[in-house]
Amino acid sequence: MADSHREYMTIGEVVDKLTEQYPDLSISKIRFLEDEGLVSPERTGGGYRKFHPADVSRIELVLRLQKEHFMPLAVIREKLKDIDKGRVPPELQPAVSRSETMALPLDDAEAIPVSQAPDVLGLPTSFVKELSDFGLVGLVAGERGDEIVGSDIAIAHACWDLRKFGIEPRHLRMYETFAEREATFFSQALMPSVRHRTPEIRQKLMDTLNELMELTGALKRSMLHRALARVFDDVM
Repeated sequence: MADSHREYMTIGEVVDKLTEQYPDLSISKIRFLEDEGLVSPERTGGGYRKFHPADVSRIELVLRLQKEHFMPLAVIREKLKDIDKGRVPPELQPAVSRSETMALPLDDAEAIPVSQAPDVLGLPTSFVKELSDFGLVGLVAGERGDEIVGSDIAIAHACWDLRKFGIEPRHLRMYETFAEREATFFSQALMPSVRHRTPEIRQKLMDTLNELMELTGALKRSMLHRALARVFDDVM
């Protein structure tokens, strides 16, 4: 319990405060967020971290963007820069649907060692390796051993959440196949118009791909809704 006479919290007290909402939070994860430059607590004369209310709010924001929007830390870092400049990212604005706020990180900058998955991502190492075995995520060799990178981190979290419905990695291969086919389709449709790789063309491509993902996502949801209505016609 935090000392009511102190204006700051210790790292252990921060974990205690946030662990109910984020059960996978640990001291080592907060240290990792600090190493990544996402939070910068002051230090006591003895070197202990001092987390002021603004620091705790910043940690909670990082965890929320990870949990609710499946954002990699590289994207969250840019969102925090916007906040520091007084700009409110779309993800934190009210009444905005998730489909309208999806980011498209074409450059996957963040890499998490699989060995750190339990502390940093809240995912068992064995589960991440199982996803790799089924081709759902790709692991890359890094200085710290096998690493999971960028968008694959969001995929791993989504696959983990599906387990509560009895859906295991082996059941999800069809989604990887669908995604590859759709990416190929988009490539065939757009590549002729992006032969010149200027910053302007790149930004236009990202905007177009985001719009395509939103539109085709809405199409797939509507088609799935129609199909489910037929399948469950007797009970719905």
